[in-house]
Amino acid sequence: PHGVVMAWMRDCLANWKEAGWGWALWNLRGSFGVLDSERADVRYEDWRGHKLDRAMLELLKAS
Repeated sequence: PHGVVMAWMRDCLANWKEAGWGWALWNLRGSFGVLDSERADVRYEDWRGHKLDRAMLELLKAS
């Protein structure tokens, strides 16, 4: 579920920041990315013909 993914990502980002670790998101599209994840429980917005998970994007930008 999207809520679980977001909580997991939020925790990981917070832990990595606390440890001073860098991170990278290698796959922006697909099942674990911010575009076209095809999750049924995500509220998407259209972005250049793709389904954008705005909540995940904002979480990543905030870190």
